[in-house]
Amino acid sequence: MQTPPGIPSTKRALGSLALILTGMSLVACPSDDGGDVGADEVGTDSSSSSSDTGPGESSSSSSSTDDMTTDPTDSSTTDTSTTDPTDGQECGNGLIEGSEVCDTGDLGGESCQSQGFGGGGLTCLADCTGFDTTQCTDCGNGMVDGDEQCDGADLGMAATCFDLNLGTMNEPLGCNADCTYDFGMCSGCGDAVITDPEECEPAGPLLDKDELNGATCQSLGFDDGLLACSMGCTFDTFNCYSCGDAVQQGNEQCDGADFGALTCADFVAPNMAPFDSGSLSCVDDCSVDTSNCSLCGDGVVSGAEVCEPGVLEGETCGSQGFDDGSLGCLADCSGYDTSACTDCGDGMIEGNEQCEGNDLAGESCNGLGFAGGGNLACTAGCLFDTSGCSNEFCGDGVKNGNDQCDCGNQGVNCTAAQLGNASCVSQGFSGGALQCNSPNNCQFNTSQCFSCGDGNINPGEQCDGANLGGATCVSQGFAGGGTLTCNNSCGFNTAQCVNVPNPYTLCVNPNQAITGAGPGINNPSNINVPVAGTVTDVNVSINALHTWPGDLDFRVIHNGVSRYVIDNPGQPASTFGCATDNITVTLDDEAAGGPVENVCNANPPGINGTRTPNNPLNGFDAGSMQGNWSLVIDDSFAGGDDGTLQQWCVIISWQ
Repeated sequence: MQTPPGIPSTKRALGSLALILTGMSLVACPSDDGGDVGADEVGTDSSSSSSDTGPGESSSSSSSTDDMTTDPTDSSTTDTSTTDPTDGQECGNGLIEGSEVCDTGDLGGESCQSQGFGGGGLTCLADCTGFDTTQCTDCGNGMVDGDEQCDGADLGMAATCFDLNLGTMNEPLGCNADCTYDFGMCSGCGDAVITDPEECEPAGPLLDKDELNGATCQSLGFDDGLLACSMGCTFDTFNCYSCGDAVQQGNEQCDGADFGALTCADFVAPNMAPFDSGSLSCVDDCSVDTSNCSLCGDGVVSGAEVCEPGVLEGETCGSQGFDDGSLGCLADCSGYDTSACTDCGDGMIEGNEQCEGNDLAGESCNGLGFAGGGNLACTAGCLFDTSGCSNEFCGDGVKNGNDQCDCGNQGVNCTAAQLGNASCVSQGFSGGALQCNSPNNCQFNTSQCFSCGDGNINPGEQCDGANLGGATCVSQGFAGGGTLTCNNSCGFNTAQCVNVPNPYTLCVNPNQAITGAGPGINNPSNINVPVAGTVTDVNVSINALHTWPGDLDFRVIHNGVSRYVIDNPGQPASTFGCATDNITVTLDDEAAGGPVENVCNANPPGINGTRTPNNPLNGFDAGSMQGNWSLVIDDSFAGGDDGTLQQWCVIISWQ
């Protein structure tokens, strides 16, 4: 059932249904074009009817046209001298060309369903860059969306006629194609009395004709047609139609991109023969426009035709880039026939041409009077190009002709003008003094140029390859040492140098299981400090998940010094220690939060904050911070209450 925007009876039915089921009234939402949402579009998310794309689809095509420049001597192709992917394409001619996604009635086989919608009519955007899905609907996707009453087998909030006060629990509801309920199996439908949420009563034993309660196709928002009542007591608008809904119906020839079964072949050209190619278009009054249809040979350039025999649209050999000749039209009207055109570039010296390509007719710079010789060439207009000829000679101290440089007889101490403002850098080197081979051949002499990568530290370079000039990470200000290297620009690369912050913090995330009596002394979690320094203060942070943390001992070991930082917290104040899960704590000899052994919060984490350790950490002071720092965990209750060491950190102040 096709339903346009603005159907009052549908809103009445929806309102009654909502009052029955939820005690709340539903109102149809405005559609994108300002009208009310129709019965087949109730509840459709406006975002799914974007004029750009359907759900999950792209609004543009990645296809492109590779146009090649046509050889003027080729008699079978059209001269298209540009590689622009939009060259030659025309939006609105009914043919998908170049980067177009669609073109009027040519949708490339796409539909609302292929764009992810349930149904409706798909059209093409005016600029041919994507699809217009505003006439597509979600009704038909098998899921109740928005204000739909049902969708296929999904009956939404009701299942039987009893749910709507139209029958018994044994009488099932159905679902119409427009996603409204079908009351055909309800004993209340067919009793000749229109009862909400019924829209009408169908003809039957009690009625000679459908009772529509005064409704017509026009009152439901359609342009014209014959309204009927379905056996399910809902309006049957199959024979109603509206121009502009992208679905061809009734007396419409077409609507949007829907032409029914019509093609260009169903219409005749000016010579009264049927069109044989092209694409139909649909105008605003839903009548067919054949301007994009064509029949090669009818004497009228139309559709995708470029020309017709004898009809060249004012084009000539000259307008096609040739010098002269007779332009024709290809037999299929797809392009111009340039086989009879003549042009410079055809490989033959003709008329006033002096040369053709590499054919110089035996001439040279010397033959044309240039004492210095040089390289004679041919222009695109088939005339001599003497720009490479010269009356000068190498060694006269003036750069000219084909000279790269000319520094006179000595070739050194060149001026910028004698080198043509070139330098070692412009020649791809890092630096140095560019010289000239004059008076020998007036070409550059780069023997005094140098490059980064030659192994020598040249002016402006910090290093070159493995040659660091004795520099180290330490000499570059990195107290932690490391490996100094040289980059491709002959500058120092300090990425592997160690810049040791103070305090120096290192953390690990071992996610180590704390189970049974372990992990114990044989399975410590280690943090390796790679740099040297003298410890002045140490703090330790611990983050562990564990039920009943009072079972746990945490011991920090480094360079033979061992400190129990947490030792069965909560004991002996309570027999089994702290019972509140988890530990998130920082241990600091100078902490103001009190001893960690005395903390047990009512809620997790049981032990948190910044606390003083069980044994002070100052036992590590004055020692080297380099090497492994180990955290050993013992669990005094092997029968359960397991956990995980998520992270621990060592924070070292040093000198």
